[in-house]
Amino acid sequence: MSEFKHDNISIWSDTVELPSYPKLENDIETEVLVVGAGITGLMNAYQLAMKGYKVTVIDTDYILGGTTANTTARIMAQQGLLYSQIMKQKDKETARLYYDSQMDAIDEMEAIGKKHNIDGDFRRVDGVIYVEEEASVSALEKEAEAYQELGIDGTLLKKELDFPFETSAELVMRNQAEFHPLKYLKGILEVLEEKGVKIYEHTRGKSLDGDTLTTNDGDNIYFKQLIIATHFPFLDYQGFYFNSFKINRSYGLVVTTSTPPPENVSLSGHDGPSLTTRHIMGADNELPTLLFGGMGHMSYMEKDMIDQLEKLRLYADQKTSNHERLYAYRAQDLMTADSMPFIGYFDKDHDNRFVAAGFNKYGMTNGVLSSMIISDLIEGKDNRYHDIVSPQRSKGVFQQLKQHATTPMESMSIETKNMLKNYPSADEVDLSAGEGAVVRDGMMKKGLYRDENSNEYYVVDNRCTHMGCSLSWNQPDKTWDCPCHGSRFNFKGNVIEGPATTDLDVEVKKTND
Repeated sequence: MSEFKHDNISIWSDTVELPSYPKLENDIETEVLVVGAGITGLMNAYQLAMKGYKVTVIDTDYILGGTTANTTARIMAQQGLLYSQIMKQKDKETARLYYDSQMDAIDEMEAIGKKHNIDGDFRRVDGVIYVEEEASVSALEKEAEAYQELGIDGTLLKKELDFPFETSAELVMRNQAEFHPLKYLKGILEVLEEKGVKIYEHTRGKSLDGDTLTTNDGDNIYFKQLIIATHFPFLDYQGFYFNSFKINRSYGLVVTTSTPPPENVSLSGHDGPSLTTRHIMGADNELPTLLFGGMGHMSYMEKDMIDQLEKLRLYADQKTSNHERLYAYRAQDLMTADSMPFIGYFDKDHDNRFVAAGFNKYGMTNGVLSSMIISDLIEGKDNRYHDIVSPQRSKGVFQQLKQHATTPMESMSIETKNMLKNYPSADEVDLSAGEGAVVRDGMMKKGLYRDENSNEYYVVDNRCTHMGCSLSWNQPDKTWDCPCHGSRFNFKGNVIEGPATTDLDVEVKKTND
């Protein structure tokens, strides 16, 4: 895997130079405070800035440096075999409303891009779910029946599309989209700057007292409206969010190929390795460039990133004749019990706190949808989609109980396995420069990392500061990752992804070299 760039660099971030923003270093006041500067946060800031609100955005790390930079960037109302599921678990009206919400979000993205003349490589494509085995065709037939009953613009085909690999059936949903997320959002940033929106990087929200948010450095932000648009909601205890999501980890691979699928489709496999596949338009390569996604698993199923990427490469090579392998990365997604997002009021006790999270791998549409819903709520307007995605909605008794029961059990299972592992002693382990490992330090576990550029070791506490789960070392990304709720820390122990808000305790030691 040495030929891959796999240190959280994707083709999106390598092809766009983003502006940098200062760190907050004093107390400020604002009408609207948006916490999180991915697509969700920036689109919420955009909607409210366009309506004349004074908006401030803060982010823990660099702007657009997290999930938004490591995404397939498929803008889809076709989200697996979802509509037959919603009709079964809820009703026909909810299923149709959810489809309409996703299509409206796609239209909104297109309209905003045209309004501001943003070059975001936005283009319409057909979404296609395919199956390879005859035994799987019936699942597509059931979803096709839901399309017909709901009036969704789509159809079921049998081996009629010109793919470079064999399929048994294909379910098409028309008028979907793709784009270059960072090109598009760079254009949004330019609009925000014109509207006077203040943006601060390396500024982490840590605590909340009434209408005052305090950052990790002790600065206060006084707000009238708060939008929590972080990937995992920080302050998650108040809304019981820590037990509302499961964390799915998946992998991305960018390759050049001589046998691409048609350019006007965005593919998703339902059986077999279940890969997603899309073209990357405008890439500066002689051959067509494809992005494959897949090999997903729940975070408690701890799997080696390099092994998963190698499996993804092997499966991708079975689909198309691939040549140069350019990029690889890992992403995290929050999954909800009923497969629909959480968008709306953060809790029942505050009418000026809002949240957008739990996008089930479809953050491009749902991030935009959240900006449409939350801006309406702030203005006191009804939004016809709010009830079906409200965090306070009924998620389905069986699904919700199952998730709330299994999530703690899965966390306990992780801890039990970690307790039984035989970790090397901190005094005996031999790490090369740039390597990390979990080690024993007396009766305690620690995280040990040997710096690449100095003769120093970073020794961190191995317990996540969120809820105390044991952390795993992610060598390719050089991060400490929490398998329970998805928090991530860099090798120095600094939070780079929540829900954790507090850094790990760290000690720096000199090596003997």
